[in-house]
This record gives sequence, structure tokens and C-alpha cells, in this order.
Amino acid sequence: MSSSLGSESGAAQQLDGPPEPNPFTLSEFGAWRGMLRVHATVFRELDRRLLAGHGFGVDAYGVLITLVGAPSGTLTIGELGERRNLSPSGVSRSVDRLEKVGLVERSANPADGRSLLVRLTPEGLARLRAAQVTHHGVVRELLFARLGERDLKRLGELWEKAMPGSVSSPVWPL
Repeated sequence: MSSSLGSESGAAQQLDGPPEPNPFTLSEFGAWRGMLRVHATVFRELDRRLLAGHGFGVDAYGVLITLVGAPSGTLTIGELGERRNLSPSGVSRSVDRLEKVGLVERSANPADGRSLLVRLTPEGLARLRAAQVTHHGVVRELLFARLGERDLKRLGELWEKAMPGSVSSPVWPL
């Protein structure tokens, strides 16, 4: 929209400087802002409730849910990082924390001897299943509760139209 910030009194203040290049239309801005606010609100509350109820947050939940969808609950550490959009050090730290509490285990990859495999443990699966109740409840409460079945179907169609594969692909990113 415009390069203005709200002052403490709530009135907009124009800043000196060049105008915003190629600004969003009102429709684009509304769609973008809405998506960001919905995402932030749902993820913040989801992280809070997962930590309080299960001892791990939304990032760890993402690792566990990614593993449960993999064959035998196992991925190479590189594949796991790619699917979770984590750097090599980020995925290693996440796996370290989950391994310390017994939710995943690492082993050498027999296929190449260099990479590591990360596997969901039975305890990890049990804790994930309990956390899914919280996950589904938060998403239903904060996002789905005011939408009907037609709305939900249409929302999925819109995400797929905006980014093909975002809904239909079983593995993300493509």
C-alpha cells in the first residue's frame, strides 16, 4: 500500500523519501495481509498450545509429521531438511533435540554410508498422535470454525490455483 507508519495516536504519518515501487492493489494487499495474519495467529497459538500440552512446539511437530508421512517413518537428514525448508544446521539442531527426548533416532544410511537417516520412534509416533489432537483443535477453532464446507473446498481450490501442487502434492516442496 503506501509507505506510511501509524503514529502512537493512530494517525498515519507520511515518510519522506521515494514512493513505494509498484505497490499492491487493494485486493492484492488484502489477500496478502490476510494470509500473513491468519498464518501468524494460527501458528503462534498452535506453538503455544503444543509446547504447553506436549513439550514441543510447531517446528518439532513439523519434523514429526513429515517423518510419519515418509516410508517406514524414515528420511535422510537432507530430505527432511529440504521438506521442512531447514538449513543443514537447522535440521541437525531440531533432530538433536528430538533425539534427546526419544522421539526420533538417527542411524547411518546403509545406501551410501555418508548420510544419516532419521526415523520416528514408537514414542515419537505416540506423542505425535496426541499432539495432532491439539493441532487439529487449534486449526479448527481459529481458522475453520467460521467457514462452511463450501468455503473450505473453495479455499483449497484457491491455494491450488495460486500455487499448483500446494494442496494436491503429497510431498512439499515439489
